[in-house]
Amino acid sequence: MTRSFSRFCWLLLPVVVAPSFGAIRTSADLAQGFTVARPVIPARTFNLADYGAVGDGHTMNTEAFRRAIAAIAQAGGGRLVVPRGTYVTGPFRLCSRLELHLDDGAVIQAPATFAELGLPDPAAFSSQAELEARFRVPEPLISGQDLHDVALTGPGVIDGSGAHWWAWSERAARNAPRPGRLVIGRPHLVVIKGCERLLVADLTLRNSSKFHLVPTNVTDLTIDGVKVRAPFDAPNTDAIDPGPVTNAIIRHCDIDTGDDDIVIKTAGTNILIEDCVIAHGHGISIGSGTAGGVSRMLVRRCRMDGTDNGLRIKSMRGAGGPVRDIRYEDISLTGVGQAILLDLNYVDNNRPDFRGDPRKIPSIEGVVFERIAITGAAHAGRIVGLPDSPITGVTLREVAIHAEHDLRVEHAAPPVEVDVTRDIRPGNAAPRPSYRE
Repeated sequence: MTRSFSRFCWLLLPVVVAPSFGAIRTSADLAQGFTVARPVIPARTFNLADYGAVGDGHTMNTEAFRRAIAAIAQAGGGRLVVPRGTYVTGPFRLCSRLELHLDDGAVIQAPATFAELGLPDPAAFSSQAELEARFRVPEPLISGQDLHDVALTGPGVIDGSGAHWWAWSERAARNAPRPGRLVIGRPHLVVIKGCERLLVADLTLRNSSKFHLVPTNVTDLTIDGVKVRAPFDAPNTDAIDPGPVTNAIIRHCDIDTGDDDIVIKTAGTNILIEDCVIAHGHGISIGSGTAGGVSRMLVRRCRMDGTDNGLRIKSMRGAGGPVRDIRYEDISLTGVGQAILLDLNYVDNNRPDFRGDPRKIPSIEGVVFERIAITGAAHAGRIVGLPDSPITGVTLREVAIHAEHDLRVEHAAPPVEVDVTRDIRPGNAAPRPSYRE
């Protein structure tokens, strides 16, 4: 879906998020006086072609992007238009007061080989130590740090060309026929570290070597109408990973990837996720790191079909903090593996021996599931706390469960159930994709 955004300025957008701490009882509790501010971009337009870019799918355009963004920074901000064509590029960085706009038919594409990035073939190394000493993991394809007023918009595509990276992932090493398969670090696709007023709208992000969109330490975040695509077995290809984040709205997104589809990491508050459609992947999650605390989050009117997990809060001893005042409502979960999953004993397959800081104990308190339809699930899910940190304050209201296995509760107060219906029997689970982590 395409929306029309002003190229002159971004106005304040009202968002229904809780204005003060306290239990979220209804959606109305999140609709009182809170706003998410959008970027303010000067009314200057720059065209990438004017800086030597060639969209033929072969020419390297890294310097064209850098020259264009430097000119915009020197002018005090503006809109950089990427016209129709495929623009292969190495990593480049954004500046403040910038809108990067991809026209219909425009593709920003990462190189499809290590050689094009000036990197050696990982197969040339005889040991992990040698590889780590000599292989330099590049920056994200598009990045920025300590910025304000940034927008990435338009109906175009940002493509990470990730297949040659996936072959050297942790998952590939675990699944190798013989031990000793080497592992290389992989860059994310779009990473913004530290930003006030960030907007990402209408783009398609696809085939990242690792995570697709990582807004970190962002205040006032809007992600609207974004499509994210990667094969369901592409390793660690998270779609949208905000956190820490304060004041965020994620809406109208269409996601099908190989890992977390939307996940709040480390910390977050005042978050609304609504009207999203999700296929493969690990659903809508919080964690596993929650050390900074996550609170006041509403997820509503979302649909998931075939995800490994549906609605998930995951954390672990050593990286945990308080998760509270979370609400899910009007959500359908069809053919999922685990529909509802609250887990404080999570194990990261990539870090099975993780210990972390023993003082960082996770907790979950005050989670409401209302008007949730679970159909064809393998497992209704589980609510698993820790002996010294039991999960409390979970409510299921108007929840319909059609699954092969019922909800499992351990080290947690029994959830309050109001109008919960169950159909639990063998054969209820829908067929699952052939490969899973």
